[in-house]
Amino acid sequence: MWIYLLGTFFLISGCAEAPIKVGEGKIEPTLQQVTGLSENAADTAATKAQMSLWDVYALAAKRTEILATSAENVLQAKAQSNQAVGAWLPQIGLNGTLSGYSNSTTPPGLYPNLNNDSLYFSAAETILTGLNQVAAIQGASDNINAQQFSLQNQARTLLLNVASAFYNVLSLEESLQALQASRDLNAKTLDIEKEWQRMGRARTADVSNTQAQLAQLDADIQSTQNQLTQARSQLSTLANLKLDQPLISEETFSAPPTSLDDAESGLENRPDVKSAASSVAVADAELLAAHGGHLPNLIATGQYFVDRDGGSAAPDWNVQLTASLPIFEGGQVIAEEDQAASKMRQAEMVLSLTKRTAHDDIQNALKSLTESTSETDAYQKAEQSYEQAYQDVMHDYKLNLTTNLELLQTMTSLENTKISYIKAKYQTLYDQVWLGVATGQLPKISQENK
Repeated sequence: MWIYLLGTFFLISGCAEAPIKVGEGKIEPTLQQVTGLSENAADTAATKAQMSLWDVYALAAKRTEILATSAENVLQAKAQSNQAVGAWLPQIGLNGTLSGYSNSTTPPGLYPNLNNDSLYFSAAETILTGLNQVAAIQGASDNINAQQFSLQNQARTLLLNVASAFYNVLSLEESLQALQASRDLNAKTLDIEKEWQRMGRARTADVSNTQAQLAQLDADIQSTQNQLTQARSQLSTLANLKLDQPLISEETFSAPPTSLDDAESGLENRPDVKSAASSVAVADAELLAAHGGHLPNLIATGQYFVDRDGGSAAPDWNVQLTASLPIFEGGQVIAEEDQAASKMRQAEMVLSLTKRTAHDDIQNALKSLTESTSETDAYQKAEQSYEQAYQDVMHDYKLNLTTNLELLQTMTSLENTKISYIKAKYQTLYDQVWLGVATGQLPKISQENK
């Protein structure tokens, strides 16, 4: 009997296949769907001498734990959905009993169950348990949607963080180059003034002013270098890059939307809005399950005996239908309804807040892009004007037709305008990404994955 029983158990038993682990240098298919990137894109980016924004984003998506954690939430939601479906399917099991007793001379009939060794199949079908099954399946589907949209939203947030760090590094690098170029000009001017001082053409105050300007530039260079080191460290942590990884901006300027209505046309398609809406549906399913607590339960069970010892005259199979109707449970069902209704209201308020926050996000992104675009254009023109003004003043200065003070003022204005233009330029590029993320257009993913 034991051999038959154990052998049967081992034959029908098995082991579940282990899921693919996130990490280990791979972008999982789920992550590819929400980032719009392929594993090949990340591998290719890692070999580039100069990395663009999307190269860095590919590596960040590949190496971050944030997206991987959210992807696991999607897998867990799908597993919960399978559990909900499985709870409504028949439960079938193979059972066996093997009895033993110490005294072989026990009078027959004294312990009638001693010889009931048996092997049998059992089955149970939950026909109705209030509305638990319906609500569980409905809620599981909505929970999958909520987790998928949450993952998409994490991908958007990651892109925005990468863009902020990426453009900050480029802005500081170009600002540092501008400061160093300005320092070189001041150093050359100082050499000229020292020579003129020996010739009696320049005053001691002119040399002192230029030396002070040079010292200020050295301080600005050191400060900018420190900021660049911090920005590089932040980007390196975000995407696991080398601290000295060369970066390049390949993005071009594009005209912002003409109106807020155009920008807000995709508000309802934002992943965070969709996730909040799915959470409302999950809460609604929980409320449905609570209402079902007033309904009856109906369960069918049965057994089929494959083998039985002891010569029992019991039938080979049996079926039983059990029904129960809750009448009074101490107010527990009503309390569960109140709790579920409260969660429903909470979810609706979160959805309302998410929509208003999304509206503000789009409005602020559009406003910032419009302003930074106009500032970039204005500073670019100003830089060109100051560049020409500097050339003219330097020409007059060499002819001793202007003062050292005017030259220093022109050089300072040119330096400040260049740095302002650099900051405005990269702010505009960041604002373009921000608006794309705010309107749900970035990351660029296929329509079926939205």
